Amino acid sequence: MNEGPSGLYIVQKGLVKITLNPEMIKGPNICSLKWDYVEDEDNRESSPNISLEKNEASYFGEWVLLGEEVGSVSAVAVGDVKCAILTKEKFDSVVGPLAKLSQDDQKERDHNTPDFINNTTKNTHVSALDKVDLSSLEWKKCLYSTDCGELGLVLLNESESLLSLKRFSKQKVKQLGKEEQVLREKNLMKNISPSACVPQVLCTFADRREAGILLNTCLACPLASILHTPLDDPSARFCAASIVNALEVLHKNGVLYRAVSPDVLMLDQSAYIQVVDFRFGKKLSGERAFTICGMTDYLAPEVVQGRGHGFPADWWALGVLIYFMLHGEMPFGSWRESELDTFAKIAKGQLSFPETFCPEAVDLITKLLDVDEKSHLWFDTIDWKGIAAHRFPVPHEITSRITQHSGNNIEDRTVFHVSPSRDVDELNTPEWLDDW
Repeated sequence: MNEGPSGLYIVQKGLVKITLNPEMIKGPNICSLKWDYVEDEDNRESSPNISLEKNEASYFGEWVLLGEEVGSVSAVAVGDVKCAILTKEKFDSVVGPLAKLSQDDQKERDHNTPDFINNTTKNTHVSALDKVDLSSLEWKKCLYSTDCGELGLVLLNESESLLSLKRFSKQKVKQLGKEEQVLREKNLMKNISPSACVPQVLCTFADRREAGILLNTCLACPLASILHTPLDDPSARFCAASIVNALEVLHKNGVLYRAVSPDVLMLDQSAYIQVVDFRFGKKLSGERAFTICGMTDYLAPEVVQGRGHGFPADWWALGVLIYFMLHGEMPFGSWRESELDTFAKIAKGQLSFPETFCPEAVDLITKLLDVDEKSHLWFDTIDWKGIAAHRFPVPHEITSRITQHSGNNIEDRTVFHVSPSRDVDELNTPEWLDDW
């Protein structure tokens, strides 16, 4: 065809070569060609057109269903080719105009999403927050809570900046004897170089009842919130790749994380993993750690056996998480059923794989302590630079589950109930406030 496709083409067999001017793929609805296009300055000088290849199970022409004109597009069958074709007329007669359906879907998403979630996070600099305290932040929603603190979304007063705040109840911290743990977590977060997966600490502050850490990220929900059913392979791969990138950043900073689990890892509004909980983190300088801590189901054998552990313990936990994302069940059983049985299975590495797992996923999980996880075949379709820069396309299943969770959990939840009879001055001991 020399005048462009007459509808949506799905390649069922063979290879199709598409030729067009690169300026034509700048439209918002030309995704199938945009994903395959890599700009090459050398080729641009010799020819104004570019060539793309579409193989089996790929598609093109989706813009026709939206009524968008992209100019002259040439599609040539290379050898024996079979395509399924859906014309705009046929689609409109059965389903209705796609452009209107897209608009209606967006209106429904906007209606189901809290207004404050729709605010985009603006770049906020530390210099602009010298006088920020808890009273200058409007608490909007709790996303995640621990035994002595919670993580939620806040608005800076008289601004549209939606940020994330970790706040700790001094009363609960003192009652549980966790002053040292909370201070260690704060120091780790401030000393790690900010990256796409570890948000910048904008500032820390405290009042008579609470201590806070303000983060330059707009979080959406814990990873666990979208794992009510198993993920498909591409979605699990995307989440795992994002976690691999986060662990690399932490390990390069000498930080053993020990909290790889869906209950602790967070997703931001763009559906990428954010590491914001460092309760179990530890700075290593070549030594091994011996404290048994973290999420029980994700502990590595060397942790369970008390033999000392290091960075490989995080990779083991990632393998367990991949298994859970794909299957919806833990590979070694759950400590909630029998902690001793779970520990015994972990120590022996006893696990079996469902038949639904692809061979690459099975191979990766059984090699949890591989040195180079990125080179594994299961990650073959991952653009690691795109993951690190948050440019890699997020699978639709991830974004749709986040949207569903946000729409179903609009109401705020809070965990702080401070006793009015408590002498607040007792909470503000020097060791608690020093260097906060």
